[in-house]
Amino acid sequence: MSSSPDAISGKIIVHVRMKAKPGRADELVQALLKVKGSVESEAEPDGISFRVAQFEDEILLFEEYQSSAALGPHSSTEVFKELQKVGAECRDGDPQVLFYQEVGV
Repeated sequence: MSSSPDAISGKIIVHVRMKAKPGRADELVQALLKVKGSVESEAEPDGISFRVAQFEDEILLFEEYQSSAALGPHSSTEVFKELQKVGAECRDGDPQVLFYQEVGV
Protein backbone atom coordinates (compact mmCIF):
# COMPACT_ATOMS: atom_id res chain seq x y z
CA MET A 1 0.00 0.00 0.00
CA SER A 2 1.17 3.48 -0.78
CA SER A 3 -0.28 6.94 -0.37
CA SER A 4 1.32 7.87 -3.71
CA PRO A 5 0.89 6.22 -7.12
CA ASP A 6 4.55 6.95 -7.91
CA ALA A 7 5.69 3.84 -6.02
CA ILE A 8 3.54 1.53 -8.17
CA SER A 9 4.66 -0.07 -11.44
CA GLY A 10 2.36 -2.02 -13.71
CA LYS A 11 -1.36 -2.38 -13.13
CA ILE A 12 -2.52 -0.10 -10.32
CA ILE A 13 -5.41 -0.51 -7.92
CA VAL A 14 -6.81 2.61 -6.25
CA HIS A 15 -8.85 2.16 -3.07
CA VAL A 16 -10.80 5.19 -1.86
CA ARG A 17 -12.84 5.45 1.32
CA MET A 18 -15.05 8.46 2.00
CA LYS A 19 -17.97 9.50 4.12
CA ALA A 20 -20.84 11.61 2.85
CA LYS A 21 -22.48 14.34 4.85
CA PRO A 22 -25.86 13.28 6.23
CA GLY A 23 -28.43 13.18 3.44
CA ARG A 24 -25.85 13.74 0.66
CA ALA A 25 -24.70 10.18 -0.10
CA ASP A 26 -27.04 9.65 -3.06
CA GLU A 27 -25.83 12.84 -4.75
CA LEU A 28 -22.21 11.81 -4.25
CA VAL A 29 -22.86 8.29 -5.54
CA GLN A 30 -24.54 9.67 -8.69
CA ALA A 31 -21.42 11.74 -9.45
CA LEU A 32 -19.24 8.68 -8.84
CA LEU A 33 -21.32 6.60 -11.23
CA LYS A 34 -20.68 9.19 -13.96
CA VAL A 35 -16.95 8.75 -13.34
CA LYS A 36 -17.45 4.97 -13.53
CA GLY A 37 -19.00 5.40 -16.97
CA SER A 38 -15.99 7.38 -18.13
CA VAL A 39 -13.36 5.00 -16.71
CA GLU A 40 -15.06 1.98 -18.26
CA SER A 41 -15.47 3.60 -21.70
CA GLU A 42 -13.22 4.46 -24.61
CA ALA A 43 -12.88 7.94 -23.09
CA GLU A 44 -10.28 6.45 -20.73
CA PRO A 45 -8.53 3.68 -22.67
CA ASP A 46 -6.25 2.75 -19.76
CA GLY A 47 -9.14 2.49 -17.31
CA ILE A 48 -10.14 -1.08 -16.50
CA SER A 49 -12.86 -0.88 -13.87
CA PHE A 50 -14.39 1.47 -11.32
CA ARG A 51 -16.55 -0.04 -8.59
CA VAL A 52 -18.65 1.88 -6.10
CA ALA A 53 -19.92 0.36 -2.84
CA GLN A 54 -22.09 2.07 -0.24
CA PHE A 55 -23.47 1.41 3.21
CA GLU A 56 -25.41 4.36 4.61
CA ASP A 57 -23.03 7.36 4.42
CA GLU A 58 -19.85 5.27 3.90
CA ILE A 59 -18.64 4.94 0.32
CA LEU A 60 -15.83 2.76 -1.00
CA LEU A 61 -14.24 2.83 -4.44
CA PHE A 62 -12.13 0.14 -6.07
CA GLU A 63 -10.51 1.37 -9.26
CA GLU A 64 -8.23 -0.45 -11.71
CA TYR A 65 -5.97 1.13 -14.32
CA GLN A 66 -3.32 -0.25 -16.69
CA SER A 67 -0.66 1.89 -14.98
CA SER A 68 -0.23 4.94 -12.80
CA ALA A 69 0.22 6.95 -16.02
CA ALA A 70 -3.54 6.60 -16.56
CA LEU A 71 -4.29 8.66 -13.45
CA GLY A 72 -3.26 11.97 -15.06
CA PRO A 73 -5.70 11.72 -17.97
CA HIS A 74 -8.35 10.32 -15.59
CA SER A 75 -8.15 13.34 -13.30
CA SER A 76 -8.37 15.67 -16.32
CA THR A 77 -11.78 14.41 -17.48
CA GLU A 78 -14.81 16.65 -17.13
CA VAL A 79 -16.65 14.05 -15.03
CA PHE A 80 -13.74 13.90 -12.57
CA LYS A 81 -13.67 17.69 -12.31
CA GLU A 82 -17.42 17.68 -11.65
CA LEU A 83 -16.92 14.97 -9.02
CA GLN A 84 -14.42 17.25 -7.27
CA LYS A 85 -17.08 19.97 -7.03
CA VAL A 86 -19.81 17.60 -5.84
CA GLY A 87 -17.40 15.95 -3.43
CA ALA A 88 -16.46 19.28 -1.85
CA GLU A 89 -20.15 19.88 -1.12
CA CYS A 90 -21.21 16.35 -0.19
CA ARG A 91 -18.24 14.69 1.52
CA ASP A 92 -17.69 14.76 5.25
CA GLY A 93 -13.93 15.34 5.36
CA ASP A 94 -11.22 14.28 2.95
CA PRO A 95 -11.26 10.87 1.30
CA GLN A 96 -8.64 8.27 2.18
CA VAL A 97 -6.86 7.27 -1.04
CA LEU A 98 -4.47 4.30 -1.17
CA PHE A 99 -2.62 2.74 -4.08
CA TYR A 100 -1.70 -0.92 -4.58
CA GLN A 101 0.12 -2.94 -7.19
CA GLU A 102 -1.78 -5.97 -8.41
CA VAL A 103 0.03 -9.26 -7.84
CA GLY A 104 -0.38 -12.75 -9.28
CA VAL A 105 -1.24 -11.66 -12.80
